[in-house]
Amino acid sequence: MFVRIAQGFNAISRSIIAFLILDVILVTTMLPWNVVIMFTDSFSGLPIPLLALVAVAAYTVSTPALAAAFAAYRDAPTMRYGEDENVRFRRNRTLESLETVSHPYWSAAEEHRTVLPYLRAYTRLFPRSLATSLMFGAILAILVEAACLAVSTTGGTVATAALLALCAFTIVAHMVALNLVVEFPKAHYPAMLRNGFALAAAKWPFTLLAIGVLAAYAGVMLYWPWFMLLFGTGLTFFFLYHCVEHITRHVVEQMIAEES
Repeated sequence: MFVRIAQGFNAISRSIIAFLILDVILVTTMLPWNVVIMFTDSFSGLPIPLLALVAVAAYTVSTPALAAAFAAYRDAPTMRYGEDENVRFRRNRTLESLETVSHPYWSAAEEHRTVLPYLRAYTRLFPRSLATSLMFGAILAILVEAACLAVSTTGGTVATAALLALCAFTIVAHMVALNLVVEFPKAHYPAMLRNGFALAAAKWPFTLLAIGVLAAYAGVMLYWPWFMLLFGTGLTFFFLYHCVEHITRHVVEQMIAEES
């Protein structure tokens, strides 16, 4: 009994440490976005439309770090506490036998490591995740600028609210596309763009949950940024990943079943 308690305590401790390490890594790999959020007052002299563009650009170049975090939540054993080892072993063996679905980003020898596997996943995913982010970033920039224009001309109307809602939906669709980048290394960019929006619309309850997670993240970042950066980023994106993973799960399972 005491041995099982000790083993459980060790597993929980390793998971907590892994999340804290991931927080520190994300502070660095999402530096442009973190700088804009942390030092918003320094940009106060900019016109609102230009400030919005700066924020969108910082968000766009920082999101490849989220793709690598999604890979960690997908495959790092310390991020999947409670999963049976035999289940994980069978899943990894299945993924290793496929060509269209990504192989595990964490090897068996790196079961308790975080930094090096994350950086390797980041390097591997960066080109495709950045290209995907640029597509969604362009759409988001248009929507944000349209919202700024609507506010300046009408002072806030139904059109402004609709544009902001579209911005939130686009961000979730972007997260869905990033997870598709993680899952499918050979998928075409137009397909990821199209499926990001289509899947987010089809699985709208999880899209709403993802928007709620993102709203909580943004709120804490505005008022307690250091707390979120050092203690909450990894955990918040963990919940975001599972919302997005539920949106894309049936596509991944279907692809695995067809290729198997």
